[in-house]
Amino acid sequence: APVLADDEILLDAWTAEDLGAEPGDEIVVTYYVVGEGDELSVEATPFRLRGVLEMVGLAIDSTLTPEFPGIEGADDMSAWDPPFPVDLDAIRERDEAYWDDYGAAPKAFVSEATGRRLWRSRFGDLTAIRMAPPAGESIADLERSLESELTRFVDLPAAGLSVRPLKEEGLRGSRGATDFAGLFLALSMFLIAAAAMLVGLLFRLGVEQRAREIGLLRAVGFRNRSVRGALLAEGGLLAVVGAVLGLLLALLYAWLMLAGLRTWWLPAVGTPVLFLHAEPTSLVIGFVASIAIVLFSIWWSLRKLGKIPAPALLAGSTAAIDTATRPRRARTVAIVCAVLALALVGWAVTVGTDAAAGPAFGIGACMLVGGLAWFAYRIGGGPRRANALGSLAVVGMGTRNSGRNRGRSLLSVGLVASACFIIVVVAANRVGHDIDVEDRTSGTGGFTLIAESDVALVADLDQAETLTDLGFAATDARRLGEIDIFPVRLLPGEDVSCLNLYRPERPRVLGVPRDMIERGGFAFQQVAAPGGDVANPWQLLEGEIEPGVIPAIADNNSALWVLHVGLGDDIVMVDEGGREIRLRLVGLLARSLFQSEVLISEENFKRLYPSRTGYSVFLADPPAEEAGEIAGLLEATLEDFGLDVSGTGERIASFLAVENTYMSTFQTLGGLGLILGTVGLGIVLLRNVLERRGELATLRAFGYRRSTLSWMVLSENGALLVAGIGIGTLAGLVASAPYLIAAGSRLPWASLLATLSVVFAIGMLASVLAVAGTLRVPLLPALKAE
Repeated sequence: APVLADDEILLDAWTAEDLGAEPGDEIVVTYYVVGEGDELSVEATPFRLRGVLEMVGLAIDSTLTPEFPGIEGADDMSAWDPPFPVDLDAIRERDEAYWDDYGAAPKAFVSEATGRRLWRSRFGDLTAIRMAPPAGESIADLERSLESELTRFVDLPAAGLSVRPLKEEGLRGSRGATDFAGLFLALSMFLIAAAAMLVGLLFRLGVEQRAREIGLLRAVGFRNRSVRGALLAEGGLLAVVGAVLGLLLALLYAWLMLAGLRTWWLPAVGTPVLFLHAEPTSLVIGFVASIAIVLFSIWWSLRKLGKIPAPALLAGSTAAIDTATRPRRARTVAIVCAVLALALVGWAVTVGTDAAAGPAFGIGACMLVGGLAWFAYRIGGGPRRANALGSLAVVGMGTRNSGRNRGRSLLSVGLVASACFIIVVVAANRVGHDIDVEDRTSGTGGFTLIAESDVALVADLDQAETLTDLGFAATDARRLGEIDIFPVRLLPGEDVSCLNLYRPERPRVLGVPRDMIERGGFAFQQVAAPGGDVANPWQLLEGEIEPGVIPAIADNNSALWVLHVGLGDDIVMVDEGGREIRLRLVGLLARSLFQSEVLISEENFKRLYPSRTGYSVFLADPPAEEAGEIAGLLEATLEDFGLDVSGTGERIASFLAVENTYMSTFQTLGGLGLILGTVGLGIVLLRNVLERRGELATLRAFGYRRSTLSWMVLSENGALLVAGIGIGTLAGLVASAPYLIAAGSRLPWASLLATLSVVFAIGMLASVLAVAGTLRVPLLPALKAE
């Protein structure tokens, strides 16, 4: 064949005869061109006919034409179902005959330079490369040579090929994006501390009941170390039995939690295929740790036993354990803990939500320890004179009685405070589902509907004429044309929201069109700008930060908890050519509907992934009252494209359901802590009343009524209960302050106050039952004993 100039063309004999063309004639070629929005436009280019090819060899080689879906393999041209517009009515019998004889063989040829100039696109400028073996070699020799040489010189990712360790990726992904066991364990530490305090309290009460026995052992020559060792061995045996029972209850608790995830909390995990899997190592660690904690609690409760004289123990007195002097050390501890907690609060507020979760537990621990130390300081000052009269004097007397046994009171307050701390922290982090979907500054951006199609659409869904071509009725097309519908390009990948139980490695990427960038909207948690203040943060997506670094936006929760990146960090990806690129986060959205993907500009998207034609995600903002009807219309008409439409409010609610499910699991810890606190308070109250039967009998003898004594005892227990609720609530509020400030959230005061009121009511009910049962016991024998 002759070498063609840029304006020359060759036709095969069939086409030249059909057109009646001869060399030197002008041939005008009309063709489609893909525009910016994937729309097709018609262009034409004139050529001079250089020559006519015989119908042999390459002139009738159908493999020169790329394979098109809907055309390749069709028996007749009338059976074509092409991805581009074709007027099938224009097909003649002569055309059908050509298709039967030559298939998709090309009818015209131009120079390579002309083809690249006219028909190149963002997908490239070549559709195929033909190679022939050198002289003296066969096709088989060429194949073997290519197989050995291509891997040396061709970048496999650039060629669209990749080798992936699927099993390793699956195992790595199965570990999940974030191990919430750490958070669960951190909250559990407060419950474990409460349980340890309760163990120490119970054992100490047991020791006090056996004071005469211990005094006798000391009097006959047993050393303090031997007595403590015997008591520790006794407690250790009980700890082993309790740890075994605890492991069985722990397995039952875990099974119930998974049962809840399979049923009540199913929307949070999306699968009922969850089963209990207990590792022997975890059970052994839990068993040993439980025994160690119990033994430490027992040792702590016995540490001052040696300071009590044997005669006092023989008399049944353990009063020397608590001193009557005001403990100045407790005040120092309280002040140091308060300063440290406030310093952590200031640091967490400065850093933002990324650091709010970590120091929250440190803040809570400091506040709890400081609050308990201040309580110990306040009740350690000895007796004080009452200034009130009447009922207030009785209440004041009961309140002051809480300091007569400071250790018991402190443990009781600690039990209640730990439970209230967990309750307040969980309530502060629980998110409501009330969303104004039409508010542009909300997580929906003012969009009421979001749609995703299995097959990409190249049509503009807010143009009436385009909608008519897609099969919409004229009235429906006009109606949809009045609604703003923004098409978004999609690179398929892994869901990076909390709905994905696995750890994603290749996030979904959306290409946001310029119209949507200019529209703005949505609430931003953080923005990469001086002071974090820009008029329209979406404009940060435009352009390129530096070669290979593309600006991107993601949801704050997905970035923090799933992708483990923050503002200014990079997400490493690979473009269509196999080159490594970095998506740098320039903005983080606050609880948005884009928690499943990362967003870049459409211009950058087309440059990185040119073969991803059309749009797969659509955002629409019809009025909320019409959203359901519009969604049904879109799904019914575009069902062949696999279009699924959902409400943006429902989408965000599905994300919030996961967060609140975690909060519900954490809330169970608060319930367990509340049980421990109630049990501890009841035991302390019963013990105090039983020990003071002589005192109560004396007061009865002086004319105090039973109701007055009941109020006095209830006031003592109520004071402990109020102190515990106050300390725990304050610690929870201070620990949650960084998150509330950074996230701009409000505390649900109504529900929180209702919960704390229930806690107080339960504690007082237990106190009433204990007092009612104890004061019915005849007090005359106790008075005679005095």
